[in-house]
Amino acid sequence: MTPLLVLLLLGADPQPATPPPPPPSTPGPVSTAGPSTATPEQRALATELVQLVQSEATYRATLDRMTEQMMPTMEAQSKANGKPLPDDFRKRFKAVLLEVVPYQELVEWSSGLYAERFTAAELRDLIAFYKTPLGQKISLILPEMMGEVGRKTAAIMPGRLPAALRRHGLLPGQQQTPPLEQPLKKM
Repeated sequence: MTPLLVLLLLGADPQPATPPPPPPSTPGPVSTAGPSTATPEQRALATELVQLVQSEATYRATLDRMTEQMMPTMEAQSKANGKPLPDDFRKRFKAVLLEVVPYQELVEWSSGLYAERFTAAELRDLIAFYKTPLGQKISLILPEMMGEVGRKTAAIMPGRLPAALRRHGLLPGQQQTPPLEQPLKKM
């Protein structure tokens, strides 16, 4: 995938008007919401739920899968630049990911979202479900299934996206044509 295509997919301006500010020297917790309306009970239950659904071992396995999916692109880019990746790149890259998004921070963000969207009773019901054999099974296989969906999406995007961007006049020098109407399918 070309860098311009990646930028467009991410919604970035390929030629920003001003350079981005330098990253903070010491990263801290990120908060995108206003003050929480969740009760202490909701926060505690949400934390229990998140740790049940995505244990630290599951999180690390997810990072491993993500790294493996990204490796071909990173290896190709490094070869194109004439700078091969170090032999221990995978190990060091995973350490970087864990530094950038530590498990405990992920738990805090996720539990905050659950606490804001579910009542204490609903959280207890979710915890009870995820303690069942079916709940345990889905918490194990859902990340893998989502990874498969992500790989499929990533595989078809390069073939479909450029033509769609042209049709909608979203490539430089292109005129927009009316979008094709695609009604939502009812579930």
